[in-house]
Amino acid sequence: MLNPYARFLVASLCFSFVMAGGSVKSAPAQQAGGSGATGYERLAFDAADTDADDLVSEAELARDAAVGFSSLDKDRSRTLTRSELGPHDPARFSRIDANGDGVLTFSEVMANKTRAFAAGDKNGDGALSFEEMVEAASSDQGVAR
Repeated sequence: MLNPYARFLVASLCFSFVMAGGSVKSAPAQQAGGSGATGYERLAFDAADTDADDLVSEAELARDAAVGFSSLDKDRSRTLTRSELGPHDPARFSRIDANGDGVLTFSEVMANKTRAFAAGDKNGDGALSFEEMVEAASSDQGVAR
């Protein structure tokens, strides 16, 4: 089972929306279907796909993000600090931190995730297939710049 940090980053559709800096790959992360995706990405996608229709809707994304956010918010401040996130890419953190106050709110995280979701939904069906998720994650789409 993934630790809460890895699950949050990966299960949040691997959009690298905050801190990953690199990909979340380790020995157990095996290639999935020749797509360049890791086993963690497939695990994350399946965890987010709560109705098992092989698509992740925006509602499923929001639910998964809420679970991940709350698991990282150790002090229950309703914000994520740099220390709660552990190792991360400071530039990405700053891009997500829209008001520049040094913490991430759920609204800031979801605004970024919503942009990433819209950019990744190539066929416009309002959901992400596994392939769309992998493509969006690899191109880092939707990340505020």
